Amino acid sequence: MEVYRCMNHPERAAAAQCTRCGKPVCDECHNPETGRCRYRCGEMPPAPGMPGRSRNIWVTVIVSILAILGGLTLLLLAICGTILFSY
Repeated sequence: MEVYRCMNHPERAAAAQCTRCGKPVCDECHNPETGRCRYRCGEMPPAPGMPGRSRNIWVTVIVSILAILGGLTLLLLAICGTILFSY
């Protein structure tokens, strides 16, 4: 079984993977608060086009409600269509 090694410390086994660059990192290099590697991606701003963490909670709630309503509408249409075409 292959053991992944830290990108900064090849003598150490990797304990996590950076959520930005995907490279394996050891406990010293991994920042558990951000999920990123401390020495490379932790200092970088978010990439363009990537959503930031400062999203408005109301936007998330409204989008979730609309998604649920859309799913229920499709389910209702499928049930009504089955009933109408079953006779």
